[in-house]
Amino acid sequence: METAFSRPASRRWPFWHVALLVLLPVVIHLPELLGPALLGQMTSDPLSVLSVATTTRRDWLEGGLLPGLPGWIDGCAGVIVQALGHLVASDWRQGILPWWNPYSGVGMPLAGEYQPAAFFLPFVLLLGLPGGLLLMKIALQMVAGLAMYAFLRALRLDARVVLAGALLYAFNGTYGWASDGPSQPLAFLPLALFGIEQARTHVGAGGWGWLALGLGYLLLSGFPETAFLVGTLALCWAVLRLVQQPASARLFFALRIGAGGSAALLLAAPQLVAFADFLREAWVGPHAGVMDVRLPDASWIMALFPYINGPFFYGQAEQFGAWWAMGGYIGLVIPFLALVALAGARERPARLMLAAYVLICMAKQANLPLLTGLVDMLPGVGRTVFYRLCFPAEQAALLMLAVFGMDDLCRLSADLPAAQVRARFRRPVLWAGLVLGGAVGVAWWLNVATRAALRSYSHGPVPTWGYEAASVALACVAMALCVAAFLGGGRLPSARARMGLLSVAVLGEALVLFCVPLLSLRASLPRNVPLLQTVQRELGLQRFVTMGVIAPNYGAYFRLPSLNHNGVPMPAAWIARMQRDFGPDVDPVTFDGITPNRPGGQFFLADTLAKRPEVFEKLGVALALVPHGFPLPGSEALAPENRLKLLYTDATADVYRLPHAAPYFEAGAGCHVQAASQTEVRTDCAAPSFLIRRELMMAGWIARVNGQTVVPVFEDGLFERILLPAGQAEVRFSFTPPFMVWGWAGFVAGLALLGLGFAGKTRPASGD
Repeated sequence: METAFSRPASRRWPFWHVALLVLLPVVIHLPELLGPALLGQMTSDPLSVLSVATTTRRDWLEGGLLPGLPGWIDGCAGVIVQALGHLVASDWRQGILPWWNPYSGVGMPLAGEYQPAAFFLPFVLLLGLPGGLLLMKIALQMVAGLAMYAFLRALRLDARVVLAGALLYAFNGTYGWASDGPSQPLAFLPLALFGIEQARTHVGAGGWGWLALGLGYLLLSGFPETAFLVGTLALCWAVLRLVQQPASARLFFALRIGAGGSAALLLAAPQLVAFADFLREAWVGPHAGVMDVRLPDASWIMALFPYINGPFFYGQAEQFGAWWAMGGYIGLVIPFLALVALAGARERPARLMLAAYVLICMAKQANLPLLTGLVDMLPGVGRTVFYRLCFPAEQAALLMLAVFGMDDLCRLSADLPAAQVRARFRRPVLWAGLVLGGAVGVAWWLNVATRAALRSYSHGPVPTWGYEAASVALACVAMALCVAAFLGGGRLPSARARMGLLSVAVLGEALVLFCVPLLSLRASLPRNVPLLQTVQRELGLQRFVTMGVIAPNYGAYFRLPSLNHNGVPMPAAWIARMQRDFGPDVDPVTFDGITPNRPGGQFFLADTLAKRPEVFEKLGVALALVPHGFPLPGSEALAPENRLKLLYTDATADVYRLPHAAPYFEAGAGCHVQAASQTEVRTDCAAPSFLIRRELMMAGWIARVNGQTVVPVFEDGLFERILLPAGQAEVRFSFTPPFMVWGWAGFVAGLALLGLGFAGKTRPASGD
């Protein structure tokens, strides 16, 4: 029997623990990091996977050892995080505040759109580097592991449990499956939780510095829905700790929590002000109302057995809905340990709170009428895509419970003989097995239709039944090791042996599940440089429209103005114009030129482009990029001078010129216009006139005409118009979100408060 319980005894972290948390994310992704040199440029880069402006095209699910996408389910990893994040990084690198995106739609806010994470420094700067999306994922995994390590140490858990829990969090199911916007806030939840623990034990005025940093980065990380939902878990933890404080200490604890939250809001003030300014003129789509959507039947079993239905998007289109609904996975071992932990006595209120949190999340995901209605009463929750984006908070709560279960095993194994350890855990393990077995049975039954449909489907080197068999085998091995760790006999007499067996089970399952998508890495496709050079040369300041050649928002990546866009919120004036020009069935979120398909599979914009090119020309669109050989039926009915002219063609794309595209800058008769950039122009008018700038008009735009400030007015309900004096004029346009002076004032105040938050010292925690 061990005579000492292995707990963090000093403030110093073991070096090898830190090294493992920092280096393991690099090692796991090493094949891709070394890919360009050793492995045929194997990559998960969305530019290549989505075949954006590449010399060849391929099925987006093909190219790796396994079919599927290499580590991200949602293409927003490319069209939002990579494309817009690259623009943000480029702006910062050039000393430009990233307020505006002139390359998507007819122009729109950049910081105000929120998802580009304009102030998520320094992490967003990584997106300006080659392979930046992967680099940011690795950096966030490191932060996530270190932050969780700090939080679990603050709970005075066994040192080995602390390390295991930190590794589990760094390689959780959201990082494995959703390394796009929804994963970015995850790293900072444990930092906020650590800040709450620090506030409990602090002496002096401060004690909330880490809380402010954690919450501040949650707000800046670029995906407000995930940040909000994981923030609810931090709120529950703070309320629990408040109730647990002695009556005499509750006021000071509440003040520290309030100070941390206030400092976080101030630190994020520039981002929040930009977002609030945009929302006044924005279309928010389904977020304008309550979204009570049920998690698809097949998704429940996929949360426990992630690849039981194959890798990402395996199967026919009817099965894709379950994949689109996944915000991560959980696996089988963590729920088992969480259930075992419910029998523990230490931190029992915390365990019950975490269990209740998970059950409420599951009830909302299942759209149970009464509980869903109650949850929707919480401000803002009903407006989120809860069934998908609650996965990170749900798995964090389960992981915290599981860590308590692991700690129970270490404590009792250190203090009791093996026979008493078995007796102590026999009933909790039995009940956990029965409950989990029942949950698996229900989820398996809900998946029956999907499995039946997949039986006749085959794609790639692994047969369909192979994914099911491998998933069950991995789960059985991991569960057997877990049960053996709790109920093992004389061969496991020590806490070290039991913890070693349990670590193999939990970390083995986590790392295997995490690495499966990496088998879908594929060779990168070469960039279509002649195509991009042609567009750049022929476009000038005007726009292009595309149907699949360049994905939405990637105009921002290449700094080529594109009418296409992807995202929400969107400028309300632009959405109204889209619906007027292209019909009420236009997709305001994914305006890619393809969806929704017209009858017969025709691309959405093809008919308008062929028969009514003037619709695009009025928006300043000069070029159209379509897949090579793509037909434009009906264009022959136009007069020859109005037809599209083929400028460039290759094996993947054709580029057409629209003959009468409206210029970006247009002045009245008798004026000469010389544009230097999208924001600078010189005019020479024989008499007072006007200047039209075909950029979206929003509050915040000003023009300086020969040094005098002019506020543009609307032109055609969408663009900008100013008056010009006679003679020569130098005109400069600039955009700053209204009320940003308050944003910067708040940021400065937040920095000052943050220093106060780290004042004072932490008193030693009392023993258990």
